[in-house]
Amino acid sequence: MGLLYSEAKVEVIDGKEIMMSPPAFSNHNYVKDNVFSIFKNYLKGSICVPHADGRKVALPSQTKGDYLVPDFFVLCDRSKIKPDGIHGSPDLVVEVLSPKTVKADRGRKKDLYQENGVKEYWIIDPDIKSIEVYLLKDGVYDLDEIYRIPCPKTDDDPENTVASFSVNLLPDLVVTLEDVFEYVNLWE
Repeated sequence: MGLLYSEAKVEVIDGKEIMMSPPAFSNHNYVKDNVFSIFKNYLKGSICVPHADGRKVALPSQTKGDYLVPDFFVLCDRSKIKPDGIHGSPDLVVEVLSPKTVKADRGRKKDLYQENGVKEYWIIDPDIKSIEVYLLKDGVYDLDEIYRIPCPKTDDDPENTVASFSVNLLPDLVVTLEDVFEYVNLWE
């Protein structure tokens, strides 16, 4: 098996296989598909390439044989694309939280992205409809902003919410939170 796609949604971090498949019909999958669509439409004809879930990424500092499978990422250096996957650091990575991945997404994976120079890292929580944007500054992630859609049941401070924001890596791209969270919680 080559590096290109992860058939069973497995990552190998520090030599350990980690299973990470959310149900096919889930808020997690709606969000990652929505993010891919937003970037795919914007990047059409660009040197930068959007990559959907399933593409394996071998970061420079990882042990040989280790790889990550981000929910979504943008790669602007096409020389890192090899027949068996991505060899090198993406420019922007998005991870969508799920109960099985929250610890790794906020912990070891975030550390790996940081130490390997991923310029922008998003953590999206579909349950509370929030996006945390981390920017790499002097080799360390700095929480730039948290964007969220207000929840009428629990939010009494609408000033702490926004409808859209510009992507740091691609300043002309304005992301609308309604687009990111479209179809989330259809069953409510």
